[in-house]
Amino acid sequence: MSVILATPSSPPPISLPQHHLLNSTKTSKPQNFTPTVSLKLCKTIKEIKQKHGHIIKTCPIQSSPSKLTKLILACIEIATIDSLNYAKKAFELFSPNGDMGCLLFMVNSLIRGYSSIGIGYESLLLYTRMLHEGIVPDKFTYPFLLSGCTKGRAWKEGVQVHGSLVKMGLSDDAFIDNSLIHFYAECGEMELSQRVFDKMSERNVVSWTSLVCGYGRGDCPKEAVELFFGMVEFGVIPNSVTMTCVISACAKMGNLEMCERVYGYIRDCGIGLNGVVVNALVDMYMKCKAVETAKAVFDEATDRNLVLYNTMMSNYVRVGMAEEAFIVLAEMLQLYLRPDKVTVMAIVTACSELGNLGFGRQTYCYILRNGLNGFDSVSNSVIDMYMKFGEPKLALRVFDLMLSKTVVSWNTMIAGFIRNSDMESAFRFFKEMPEKNLVSWNTMVGALVQDSLFVEVFELFRMMQTEEVKADKVTMVGVASACGYLGSLELAKWIHAYIDKNEIQCDVQLSAALVNMYARCGDPKISMQLFDKIGEKDVSAWTTAIGAMGMEGDGRRAVELFHEMIADGVKPDGVAYVTILTACSHSGLLEEGRSLFRSMKNDYGISPQIVHYGCMVDLLGRAGLLEEALELIEKMQIEPNDVIWGTLLAACRTHNNVELATFVADRITKLASERTGIFILLSNIYASAGKWTDMANVRMQLKENGLHKLPGSSSIEVNGAFHEFTSSGVSHGQITHITKMLDEISCRLKDAGHVPDLTNVLLDVDDQEKEYTLIRHSEKLATAFGLISTDQGALIRIVKNLRMCSDCHSFTKLVSEIYNREIVVSDNNRVTEVPESGASPTEWYAVKAFPCSCKTPFQQEYGVQHTHPHTPPKYAKPELGEEYAHTA
Repeated sequence: MSVILATPSSPPPISLPQHHLLNSTKTSKPQNFTPTVSLKLCKTIKEIKQKHGHIIKTCPIQSSPSKLTKLILACIEIATIDSLNYAKKAFELFSPNGDMGCLLFMVNSLIRGYSSIGIGYESLLLYTRMLHEGIVPDKFTYPFLLSGCTKGRAWKEGVQVHGSLVKMGLSDDAFIDNSLIHFYAECGEMELSQRVFDKMSERNVVSWTSLVCGYGRGDCPKEAVELFFGMVEFGVIPNSVTMTCVISACAKMGNLEMCERVYGYIRDCGIGLNGVVVNALVDMYMKCKAVETAKAVFDEATDRNLVLYNTMMSNYVRVGMAEEAFIVLAEMLQLYLRPDKVTVMAIVTACSELGNLGFGRQTYCYILRNGLNGFDSVSNSVIDMYMKFGEPKLALRVFDLMLSKTVVSWNTMIAGFIRNSDMESAFRFFKEMPEKNLVSWNTMVGALVQDSLFVEVFELFRMMQTEEVKADKVTMVGVASACGYLGSLELAKWIHAYIDKNEIQCDVQLSAALVNMYARCGDPKISMQLFDKIGEKDVSAWTTAIGAMGMEGDGRRAVELFHEMIADGVKPDGVAYVTILTACSHSGLLEEGRSLFRSMKNDYGISPQIVHYGCMVDLLGRAGLLEEALELIEKMQIEPNDVIWGTLLAACRTHNNVELATFVADRITKLASERTGIFILLSNIYASAGKWTDMANVRMQLKENGLHKLPGSSSIEVNGAFHEFTSSGVSHGQITHITKMLDEISCRLKDAGHVPDLTNVLLDVDDQEKEYTLIRHSEKLATAFGLISTDQGALIRIVKNLRMCSDCHSFTKLVSEIYNREIVVSDNNRVTEVPESGASPTEWYAVKAFPCSCKTPFQQEYGVQHTHPHTPPKYAKPELGEEYAHTA
């Protein structure tokens, strides 16, 4: 509602309606009739109506403004919509007889009443009417009116009110200025609020408190604290409201030193600690992780109420101290304090953290008995608890019982199904949602990335654009991650352009995602340019850059970045060590890797986890130090798993150590007999050693266990469509042209002196058949297709699901040189970029293969079609209105 407010000039004649509330012919009684006095004692609107009726029967109310004034004040005291509407009705039927001062007081009282219960539009209507009727507002009108604008979020009307009072010369009144400061602060306009404050000639504690609270409630807690100490230096003594606001601002900052300074001021000045201030102090120390100090403040409190207990329990749960939350609950129950919705929400979350399903169900029974399930936030917390316990049926029962299912309720169910790996139900609920918000879309994007359904991420993103849902930085982190795994540089540039065009805030997390995306898509130059533009880099940003250099194969630069991170004052974590150790492993930096592994525990107190040991085993294995790697495994403080042993087995394959491989394979089969890759590795080791009988036995064992080797496949993107090739596959529509191209390539490679490395064919067949099998590897089929399907000089980008063999590596290098093409091949271990010059390619690094996404729940729900059972669908480029181009 927009109300155009006028500025009063000279008041026109009054023309209020000339009606009586009730015609009466009875003789009026003296003015001091006691029923008017008894109006103050009325507690309900019914009692007021009875007293009012009695007054009207004894004397005409139109002749007694004081009686009407007392009636209005009594209605305002009750402060309900019915009571205020009754007062307004009585006022509208009143005959003023020229008493303008009395009318002004009545209107001001009504404005105050409606503002007090948050019905700001009624206050504005009364103000507009008083202007039209010629009643000139005074300095008492505007504070109540601005309060109504504040509570009703009537920004435009509030600004007009400000203009009106300036024209009337009331802008120097402290009471009005304080109301203006509060109004602008509540509307988030701190600059205007500060401007009003700066122009005040006299400021009192309310002026300072209003501004401090405005900064504290917004995103400026530091300014709030600084203003508070400026207030103290100015000689203004804060009140309990000021202290509560500044304490809350300290809690937002998380600055323990500042918290101690504020609390020290409270103690030194002897400010009384009421329940509200104590509650704020406890919350402040908890959020600053000073748990013991918070407990001390709590213990010293003499008047502990339910709010204080709830603050302790909620914060205990938030910091992961669920057991202490139950201790506080027990103490609270001993004082016969009845748990409310905040209490049960904290306890439900504590049950989830402790894994106590039994007590969680008891808590839900209490919720039902006491009607607390009527609060959707309570039911949502119970749903989340049951989902975390792996009880989706119980969560669904709670959901079905909810009378008011908000979008948060639907999102909680979807997130729960995703947590329980039930993507089909998650998609069903997502589709059935009556209303989706951005969190709904982001949850699904994150779930698709987590399940490696990267093409489906873009299908969903395209749907978001169709439904005009504006993406945010969380959305784009998921989309950028999906693009990185797909390895499409063209799409990566479009995503970057989309973020810039839509002015999406690029924080550290999104910037790191873009760095990772470009690195995985084979463009480390742009990746590092983006990294250099990040302002305050956290450990995740540094880790991403280190990983990017690892993907590029530049291990030494990765090590340099790791040391630069430490010099920048950023402490490495376990993930950073995984990334740098992996980079060292793939670049053959043995001594650097050993030194970094030792520094984990010695310099930063990080105990090596299974993944760190795996990196070291891989590093030693690649260097041929198999015995040292075995010794490291046997000395591990953690029980080695099948992945650790599998890493050593792969090293045995590289260095043809059949004896150790047999020993390691035996260990692995005892831990994970279903691991197909172990049998494949072992059979390849036997084949490389010419032990065909042993190889046949392993393959037979693989078949008897019902295990199947994952077929090698390579994908290439041409004109927005992905084409997938399998080794020796003939299903592609252009296989004839591809075969002819391969024949031409083979001839030109032979003329260049290339000799196929037949050791990569682990079959007991003659050399001619080995050569035929070798030329039909999936990445070679994809390369040939790229040469015949793209323009001369265009970059060819291929993604492979398995490790690239050495012959394909040399094959790709020579094709790049002969055909003058830049070729980038990504496999699930490394990225190889073969420059046009044909120079030696860089070391590769891990990039996930394109997943097979047949018959996924997303495709079943939204009808995404495949052109081949194992070929990803052609994705539509999201509409942006511009070409796929972006310059970083």
